[in-house]
Amino acid sequence: MTSPTDDSPSTGSAPSAPTPPPGPTGPPAYPARPPSNAGWAVASLLFFWPLAFSAFTHAFEVYPLWAGGDPRAAQDASDRVRRLGQLSLWLFGALLVLFAIVYTIVALVVITHGGDDEMFRHHRMRM
Repeated sequence: MTSPTDDSPSTGSAPSAPTPPPGPTGPPAYPARPPSNAGWAVASLLFFWPLAFSAFTHAFEVYPLWAGGDPRAAQDASDRVRRLGQLSLWLFGALLVLFAIVYTIVALVVITHGGDDEMFRHHRMRM
C-alpha cells in the first residue's frame, strides 16, 4: 500500500502549473483599415469601363466608412471593388474570345468563297 508521502510514482495526475494572470483589459483593438483596391478599379477602367464608375465609387468610400467607425461596411466596399475589377477582366476575356470566334468564322467564309463572289466584288473597279 502506498501512502500519500511515498516517493514512488503514482497513477494520479501531475500537479499543474499555475495559470498566468489575465492580461490588461482595455478597449478592443480597432480593426485595421481594409485596402481600397484602387488597382482593381483601374483594371475595371482599362478592361470594361462601364464597371469603373461603380468600382471607383466604392474605392473612394473605403476610408470614409472606416474612419467613420464602420469597419464592416469599409471591408464590404473594398471587397466590392475587387469583385468588380475581377468581373471586368472576366468580361473582357469573354468578349475577346467571342471576337476571336466571330473573326475566325468570317475568315473561313471569305476563304471558302475565294473572295470572287459578287458580294465581295462591289468595291473593285470593273474594266
